[in-house]
Amino acid sequence: MTYDIYFDIAEHRAELAHCLLTKRERAETLRNLEKLLAEAAAKEAEA
Repeated sequence: MTYDIYFDIAEHRAELAHCLLTKRERAETLRNLEKLLAEAAAKEAEA
């Protein structure tokens, strides 16, 4: 199975929108989402 960065982005967005998270969990999820978005942008710029 190949790694799908866009699936991970969607998963993080869904988690932020629909899950009860502590402040720490929300901050960590946001950091991870921002990292994935930057990674996806770099990947698209490369193509």
